[in-house]
Amino acid sequence: MNNLRLSIRQTYSQLGITTTNAKVEIESPRGEQSIDQKPAKIEIEAPPGRLTVDSSEAWAALGRGSHLEWMSSIYGQMQGVVMQNISGIVEDGNRMADISNPNDAIADIAYSNFRPKSLLNFQGSPSFTNVRVQFEANDPTINIEPQKADIEFISQKPQIQYTQGNVELYLRQKNSINIYVSEYDLYK
Repeated sequence: MNNLRLSIRQTYSQLGITTTNAKVEIESPRGEQSIDQKPAKIEIEAPPGRLTVDSSEAWAALGRGSHLEWMSSIYGQMQGVVMQNISGIVEDGNRMADISNPNDAIADIAYSNFRPKSLLNFQGSPSFTNVRVQFEANDPTINIEPQKADIEFISQKPQIQYTQGNVELYLRQKNSINIYVSEYDLYK
């Protein structure tokens, strides 16, 4: 006897999806900047300094000073010169009065007075400090007027490009059902 067999075959539907990604491109150009800086105004006033040179002591040391200073110098030495002359006269008198001296005192005194040395000093003492130099500096006056900087900036808009993405759905395989009957022998 033949037996019947019922067979059912089913296929499922399959969906396909294809996607394209979206793209965003952004480009931002640089802005333009300009700076204008004017130089500061500077005013400087520098009054000249004062230089004083006093060489009167140097000229006096060379014997070429003013007549009044020269006479004052001589006058200041006169008391000492007079005292030395007096002591010289006393000494000469003592030499002449000394009878025990075998030398001729009058000839010795005449010889020493033949070329007498002056007791007056007609010149001053030479020194590098005789010239006095003095400088008086004056402070400068400085006025500074700063200037502002002019800054300009022009910004650029960003450039944006957008490419839209895509999603595509499609049916890759249809669903189906197959039903059929077949015979088969059980004893075979």
